[in-house]
Amino acid sequence: MTNNTANAIREGKTSLGIEFGSTRIKAVLIDDTHTVIAQGSHTWENQFENGIWTYDLREAVSGLQDCYADLCRDIKEKYDTVPEKFGCIGVSGMMHGFIPLDKNGTLLTPFRTWRNIITEQASDMLTEMFGCNIPQRWSVAHLAQAILNEEPYVRDIARMTTLAGYIHLLLTGVHGLGCNEASGMFPVDPETLDFDAKMEQSFNAFLGEHGMPYKMGEIFPHAIPVGGEAGSLTAEGAKILDPAGNLKPGTPFCPPEGDGGTGMVCTGSVSAGTGSVSVGTSAFALFVLDKPLIRPERQIEAELSPGGAPLVQIHGNNGASEIDGWIGVFAELLGMNGEDTTPGSLYEPLFKKAMTGDPDCGGFTAYNNLAGEHLTGIASGAPMTFRTPDAKFTLANFMRAQLSAVFAPLACGYELLRREGVKPERVLAHGGLFRTKGTMQVLLSAALGTPVSVRETAGEGGPFGMALLAAYKKNHEKDDTLESYLETRVFAGQTLATAIADEPDRAGYAKFLERYRNALDAARAAAASVQN
Repeated sequence: MTNNTANAIREGKTSLGIEFGSTRIKAVLIDDTHTVIAQGSHTWENQFENGIWTYDLREAVSGLQDCYADLCRDIKEKYDTVPEKFGCIGVSGMMHGFIPLDKNGTLLTPFRTWRNIITEQASDMLTEMFGCNIPQRWSVAHLAQAILNEEPYVRDIARMTTLAGYIHLLLTGVHGLGCNEASGMFPVDPETLDFDAKMEQSFNAFLGEHGMPYKMGEIFPHAIPVGGEAGSLTAEGAKILDPAGNLKPGTPFCPPEGDGGTGMVCTGSVSAGTGSVSVGTSAFALFVLDKPLIRPERQIEAELSPGGAPLVQIHGNNGASEIDGWIGVFAELLGMNGEDTTPGSLYEPLFKKAMTGDPDCGGFTAYNNLAGEHLTGIASGAPMTFRTPDAKFTLANFMRAQLSAVFAPLACGYELLRREGVKPERVLAHGGLFRTKGTMQVLLSAALGTPVSVRETAGEGGPFGMALLAAYKKNHEKDDTLESYLETRVFAGQTLATAIADEPDRAGYAKFLERYRNALDAARAAAASVQN
């Protein structure tokens, strides 16, 4: 088996997915059976500078190189070979945000990530202009706000893109995005799988009124259907990805996608009636529909799946970062007593401990808002935990409140979806937090009031989904839809682990959520005090 895999690597019969997540850049290599055969990673963190959540794009490049080198080390150790080519490569990243470039490809202002909630004026204006919800995170909102703010560089923009689009452009020279990623920049028409022509015309009028020397179509990337032509690795791109010089140019690329889309793919949730939930630095849920919602609520976002199907998203700006912080504190405390404990070793025991707590968290309530949270109307970050005077003051209840807080904004948004008649037949979750059985999966089921399933590959996450999109580009037949490819060639025969919260867990979470909602004014006041 090892020799066969080594030959497949040498012959380029593999697919590589690279994802720029919020805390890690990760590469996953799969063979033609869609089995993960090697991985690499690089840890990075966002910075909060001058009121902006950002990443240094120079670190994006150096981190990509370190991640790829780590992948090559893994390949060398396992198969005693060095890759010179791949069957197909795909790049994914955190969706939305703002990367404006001049005619020389120089970044004009620091990268503004999805985490920034600083475009309320533009978001409201565009929502009214287009007649559909334009969230503050979307790229078009960032561009419009920069123009409204009269930021000095806006007339010099020659291209603007997302993080995945930026890396794809560096490696291939192609300025394009997959359907899901593109639909997080600007509304995409599900009929044409391109930016909505009428809305684009309206936005061009706005650009003209403000004296911009370009139209939207001249600076935005073009939308590329799933499996479509998205360029190949250039000689310059090969040097960027592999400074060691082993990688040759010429490997084809699939369209770059967003981390929302790769989460859908890695869970097999791309057909109507399915939903996927991803938890990392943020927590978001996507539900595929058979037809678009006419006018969804402001807290609900309308996008497209990687395959071009209409979907709605509930996006919580905050996820597991506050949990990570507390676990770091507990590891530090144990270290004071001389115990050699790493934070990574504490997740499973603390998660299991949380599930021994009271279903309503024993009177504890937590808000994990390291950043602002539009689903609950909180403008900026200010994490907070409180308890009632008669709370059952235990570690289990404290931890259960921290875990429950991850899904509270999603639960608020999901209620709005139910009013719109969205009732998914199945919901699948993925991400590292779901590795510990019987914890986050049960709490998510309690929060949404629906069964939640996890695949065997749930821990692989978005990079695996991106590798599958690369494999689809390489292997699919003419009549293969993405949906049929995943169902018949990737996940066929794979079992699902499904959790259904019992009545005490559902009732307890409802009680926790009631306290969470009732004290939102206190959380907003805390956020306002930080802003001031």
